[in-house]
Amino acid sequence: MPKTKFFIFDCSKAENCCDKSQYNESSIREKMCMLMHLIFCKPCRNYTSKNSKLTRLIKKSNLRTCSEEEKKAWQNKIEKEMAKKES
Repeated sequence: MPKTKFFIFDCSKAENCCDKSQYNESSIREKMCMLMHLIFCKPCRNYTSKNSKLTRLIKKSNLRTCSEEEKKAWQNKIEKEMAKKES
């Protein structure tokens, strides 16, 4: 029995497609196949639900990355604190 069928495919492929669709990287065919798979597979529905919730929370949190200057300043501060403790 082949792993992939026209609409229904294995869980690992459904998981991969779910991740891709979160970033708008999946094709329409992949999305349709994933939706058909989700009709029959409860564990994958749960995974998709949790993945969607995580994505929404991350977007809502409005995270940002630190600049290189901030990273270097924190590193220097940590090194100074560690040097004080060693003395």
